[in-house]
Amino acid sequence: EQEQAMVTNYGKIQNVNLKHNFVLPFVSALAVFLLTPLVFNITSLQEKEVARPFEFLLSWMGVMLLTPIFLPEQNKDIRDVVRSKKIDYLKVCGIRMLYSVVTLMVLEALFAGMMLWRESAVAVTHLFGGIATSLFFGMIGFAAAGISENTTIGYMAAMLYYLANYGLKERLGDFFLFSMSTGDFAGKGWMIVGAIVLCVITFLWIRIKN
Repeated sequence: EQEQAMVTNYGKIQNVNLKHNFVLPFVSALAVFLLTPLVFNITSLQEKEVARPFEFLLSWMGVMLLTPIFLPEQNKDIRDVVRSKKIDYLKVCGIRMLYSVVTLMVLEALFAGMMLWRESAVAVTHLFGGIATSLFFGMIGFAAAGISENTTIGYMAAMLYYLANYGLKERLGDFFLFSMSTGDFAGKGWMIVGAIVLCVITFLWIRIKN
């Protein structure tokens, strides 16, 4: 009975999350998705050209979806209520992250399909690279927001990192956001690793602090 009650509580919590906490991040990510074809030509593009919309604009979907994961509990009253429950707070955040990442992957795949339909030379490597870039970029905002307990700082950190990519290409190495646009796909695997490391560090920080 206790396990069943916990499962029921999980369902209720995630239902509330989807209704009240996920709508704005999803709408923001969708706005980036819809804006990208207006800013970049997506018709009959060659390999390097295909990478540009994925890296220069579509990657912001990761920031929109992942940075606000800790936002609800940054209200002290909500945080106190959540931490008084038996269900672990970080498990709730983990579930939020799970459906945010799934949403990100679906949007990236839809965009790749749209470019393919417009006769652009989209390959699986572009889709993987786009997802990797968005995840890593989003995790920068996620980590900054979680560690600082301030979502605004998360968005600022992401913006600063994005701007740094225009002048620090050599220093960023495998974590250069726009590497696919130069024909280099090798660093995208390291971005996945980087995203996982940032996620683990953030959760450990919050666990230790609490």
